[in-house]
Amino acid sequence: MAIDSTSGINQNFYVSNLNKINEQLTSGQRLNQAADGAADQAVVTGLTSQVNAQDIAVQNANSGINLVQTADGASQQISESLQRLRELGVQALNGTLSTQQRDLLNTEFQQGLENIQQISENTQFNDINLLDGSNSDINIALGDNGNSNIELPNLTLQNLGLDGSNISTTDTATNALNGLDTAIEQLSTAQAQFGAQQNGLTNSVNDIQNQNINANNARSQINDTNYARALTDQTRLNILQDASIAMQSQQNQSRSSVLQLLNS
Repeated sequence: MAIDSTSGINQNFYVSNLNKINEQLTSGQRLNQAADGAADQAVVTGLTSQVNAQDIAVQNANSGINLVQTADGASQQISESLQRLRELGVQALNGTLSTQQRDLLNTEFQQGLENIQQISENTQFNDINLLDGSNSDINIALGDNGNSNIELPNLTLQNLGLDGSNISTTDTATNALNGLDTAIEQLSTAQAQFGAQQNGLTNSVNDIQNQNINANNARSQINDTNYARALTDQTRLNILQDASIAMQSQQNQSRSSVLQLLNS
């Protein structure tokens, strides 16, 4: 007597597909192995690499923004010092000052110069000197969006043209004021550049994040589990499996009855 193996085959089919659906529901992903769709898996892998690269590019750009903000904040301190030095220089032009008064003004002036030098030498971001001229160009890698270069100014006293300045006499005060005006103009140019660089990096972050959203959406369309469909399929397969089990049980009972008749 031939044995019908259809029910057993059906059971394997139902179990295999139910396991696949359960895995999709648990992981939230439609593709959990290459057998689930090799072509789609290749696309998802490529999109995942793209998303990961974009995440790193955003991190790099944000680090660049933080670097520029650090340099800009320090330049603001230098700007305040330069303004104070200019006030002292103007005071030193007063011919009615006593030698003692002029010396006091010059002492504060020299302290201000030293403060500027300290800021330019000690301003750092992640151990990178920002304002002493040792790092004039910082490259920011933005992945597929290319690179962005941050140009850093040299704001040391020597480069500002203030090294050796003093206001101990009206003549030296006049020279110092001329130098200060040039230094203030030089600093203003650097600060404008900081603003432009920060805006550029911020725009890059926005662009990359938009690209990242699109890539994530594309990946989700391919790979994310459609829960409504998966639950519907799960219910349908459970019903079919139960029906198959019932049919198999009925077939077994019928087969048993036939064998009993044959043996009677």
